[in-house]
Amino acid sequence: MRGRGDVSSRRVAVAGHSFGGSLTLLAAERDSTLRAIVLFGGAAGSWDGSPKLQLRLLETVRHARAPPFFVYAANDYSVAPLKILSAELAKLRKPYKAKIYPAVGRTPAEGHDSVHSGVAMWERDVFSFLAEYMR
Repeated sequence: MRGRGDVSSRRVAVAGHSFGGSLTLLAAERDSTLRAIVLFGGAAGSWDGSPKLQLRLLETVRHARAPPFFVYAANDYSVAPLKILSAELAKLRKPYKAKIYPAVGRTPAEGHDSVHSGVAMWERDVFSFLAEYMR
């Protein structure tokens, strides 16, 4: 992206969903030039069963510079990643945003899919967050 003429190389953000949200955090740890990251249900399906992932993502938020926005539906597989990672960021006094939106559908799978089916619910908040950090 940074090599494109129509992209400002100093104003790049990354977003990811589910496992891609975990990868987004890892990318932010390695790339100190990212301005912001957005995680939609990041690690929601794998958090509870993977203590190694929990420790790795906790370590990641300690080092990443880009402020994250954690976006979850109340009925996602787990909202523990949002709670634990945002608590760590608060303890470190690092900027972040975290929001648990109302349930989408009736199942955890439907909640996890809120990135697609609940755009109207989170869209304004995400673009406001990006506007704040992409100036």
